[in-house]
Amino acid sequence: MIEILLNHEPEPPISPFDAVLVHCYWPSEKNRFNLGLRTRLADRAAALVYDGGKGVKNIVLTGGHIWGSEYPSSAQLMGKELEEKYRIPKEAIIIRGDAQSTLGEVETFMELAREKGWTRLLDIASGKHLWTIPGILKKYGENVVWRSNEEILKDKDQNPHIKKLLKKLGRSKYELSFMIYEVGVWIAMHLPHFNYERLEARNRAKRTGKGKDFIFPGDVYKL
Repeated sequence: MIEILLNHEPEPPISPFDAVLVHCYWPSEKNRFNLGLRTRLADRAAALVYDGGKGVKNIVLTGGHIWGSEYPSSAQLMGKELEEKYRIPKEAIIIRGDAQSTLGEVETFMELAREKGWTRLLDIASGKHLWTIPGILKKYGENVVWRSNEEILKDKDQNPHIKKLLKKLGRSKYELSFMIYEVGVWIAMHLPHFNYERLEARNRAKRTGKGKDFIFPGDVYKL
């Protein structure tokens, strides 16, 4: 008996994640895309996990209008950079909602995941979110993989400048300020009457005018 071998095309690899939530950060006035350094690092990490379409299928951005509705939202600014600098196709970038807090970003992402039927989910953010984001996901019972931008950049980025930048940034006042803030949020999350929705509403009402980056000016570090 002669066995006939059919010339089937190989099956395309399955993406490990249906979508990734990329957390947004405070904009800055000092660079072309109007993004602060932490936000530009988040975009770079997002481009690496997208991996030319071989990685995650969808990049989700949910950050709101930090300076009021007359200026672009953080998500819009990040989406613009992903398209123009990293050549991510527009159809792979989903800008949704107007979140004003970390919880708001996660909730918007989960609503979108339920709407789209996504089950394999990734959440990436600054490493200083180590205490808060996993806690939020656990509290809401969401099965989402969390990784830090720094971890992704160290693992996947071949540019030695990025490695040096991460080391320098990790010891800066810029990141120290953010770490103190995140520790404060983590402590508040464990208080009996902490209301994250109230924080979201407060941020939405307060952020109405354009201003400088409220944390240490990270644009002294060139990406």
